Amino acid sequence: MLSRIAAVAAAILALASAAQAAELRPAVTVAGTAVTLGDLFDDAGAAAGVAVANAPAPGLRTEISVSRISLAARRNGIEWRNDAGLTHVVVARSGLAVPDEDVAAAIAAAVETRSTALPSAAVLQVDFTNGMAGIQVAETAEPTVSVEQISYNTRSGAFTAIVRAPAGDMLSPLRRVTGRAYAVLDVPVLTRDMQPGDVVRQQDIDWVRLPANRVSQNMIASLDHLVGMSPRRPARAGEPLRQSDMSPPIVVDKGAQVDVTLVSGSLTLPARGRALQSGAVGDIVNVLNTRSNRTLQGVVTGPNMVTIDTPGAAHAASLARAADNS
Repeated sequence: MLSRIAAVAAAILALASAAQAAELRPAVTVAGTAVTLGDLFDDAGAAAGVAVANAPAPGLRTEISVSRISLAARRNGIEWRNDAGLTHVVVARSGLAVPDEDVAAAIAAAVETRSTALPSAAVLQVDFTNGMAGIQVAETAEPTVSVEQISYNTRSGAFTAIVRAPAGDMLSPLRRVTGRAYAVLDVPVLTRDMQPGDVVRQQDIDWVRLPANRVSQNMIASLDHLVGMSPRRPARAGEPLRQSDMSPPIVVDKGAQVDVTLVSGSLTLPARGRALQSGAVGDIVNVLNTRSNRTLQGVVTGPNMVTIDTPGAAHAASLARAADNS
């Protein structure tokens, strides 16, 4: 009877001890530079501040073996049982992200010092291998970065950079970043489909960024060659345009009645005529003077406006008027 009572008491004590035993967390996140027993166990008691291992760099993860944790726990009087059969604990460290654009700018500056073949008006586009740099600093640190070393392949654009964050802190960890850096140019494109005869306005234009090696010499790269122009053929929105795709808009149609200004020295005379050719501003077209029935050649200066600047042109116009009035 006594033995049975002792067995029950022992079982109750075992259960109480198990209930009071600390429990190991399978995964933890820390903010500081060390991983403590208090981070790893839900109840480490007085031993909570004992360091077990160094924390990873901000934003990274590491693993600590359970055997190492068990040794530290026993030495500091923590009772626990590995009922879950854990072999390691995953430790992540929180941090403050360094903006990817800041990392890209630092890498671009480092590449530019090693590559002098950057085309005029081009900038360096930096693409990270994993889509982002993923550089973080401690939550209390400044989110800055510096490039300590870099290797760059000028042909493929591939780079491997060793960066330090925060910048200038010699105790901060070094991180490896890979990707591609290549020259790009911003070129204008249309925001809507346009047809011949449509005139491109400022609001019809957007910008796209293209690798510099895809921008040919005849591709339109500035607004000066696009605003006020008209497509020679249907033009699709969002597609880069060649200079041969655009032309000044036709402002004089073949067969249209036009206002003619005849210039001879300082003398100018107005006249009326019929365009024998279509033309844009600046084009040379033939115009039939409907009063004299003579064909003259002039320059298109505006919608249905032609200027004829030749010696004797004004005299010819005055003779034509005199003939009409007689």
